[in-house]
Amino acid sequence: MKTYIITGATSGLGLSIAKYLVKDPENRLILAVRDTVRGAVVAGNLGGNVEVIELDLRSLKSVDAFVSSWKGELSGLINNAGVQITNETLLTKPEGFEETFLVNHLAALKLTQGLLPFMVGGRVLFIGSGTHNPKNKTATMFGFRGAQFESIKICSEGLNASESINQVGMDRYATSKFLNMVTTVELARRMSHEDVSFFCLDPGLMPGTGLARTAPAALQFVWSNILPIVGKILPDTSTPDKSGKAAAWIMTTNQLMNKTGIIFSYARKPSKRVWSKVLDAGIGKAVLEDSFALLDG
Repeated sequence: MKTYIITGATSGLGLSIAKYLVKDPENRLILAVRDTVRGAVVAGNLGGNVEVIELDLRSLKSVDAFVSSWKGELSGLINNAGVQITNETLLTKPEGFEETFLVNHLAALKLTQGLLPFMVGGRVLFIGSGTHNPKNKTATMFGFRGAQFESIKICSEGLNASESINQVGMDRYATSKFLNMVTTVELARRMSHEDVSFFCLDPGLMPGTGLARTAPAALQFVWSNILPIVGKILPDTSTPDKSGKAAAWIMTTNQLMNKTGIIFSYARKPSKRVWSKVLDAGIGKAVLEDSFALLDG
């Protein structure tokens, strides 16, 4: 039986990934979620070999507890959980890291680092986003300016607070997704001779999901009621079902044996919309080394 961990699997993309993976009776799913009560309901609805374990990515102590309690081989880790906060700045305790940065990047990296010893021929999937690319016209249409990366330290502090809180929130999200993509490429670069593979999925714009829950009311209405209809003709637009199926394919297909470091689109093909800075070895080195330094500090 192959064991897969999915973070943030109670709704949206994570739930869709779980629905596809659970179809194979040889797969065992671990839903690593903050709300275990809701997770238990989801697990019951999914059926199959599904378990729920508490994991709060806002807390590095919670990540440590999850890793220290883990036993047994692991076939895959899907770092799906993510937040986009556009109405306030939240700093985590006791570290004082900006929450988007911690949840979307640093905690996912720490979880990955801790679970790597349990992976034999396993795969790790990070979730990226077209919002990272300042040249992505669909993203800029909605106000995203691309990643605003200067250093890990500045990211951990919440970027430039002189902008409007809504713009800063979007910048933080886009930058965290840039870090996910850079991390994928750099881990693959560093561990190319190891028996583990690293991939990233750009799931595209997925209107109707809970990602816009902190956006202004008007934008939430458009996101939930208008875009699911209009989105069918917009470029770079997908659905949780389509992107979830792509993610499950990445984790299980034999076509990716002995391959690593690929950033996929929801069409299951290498993305053509990856910003060149994602592939920059100097940036990759700085991101990983400075992130590990924060974790060790």
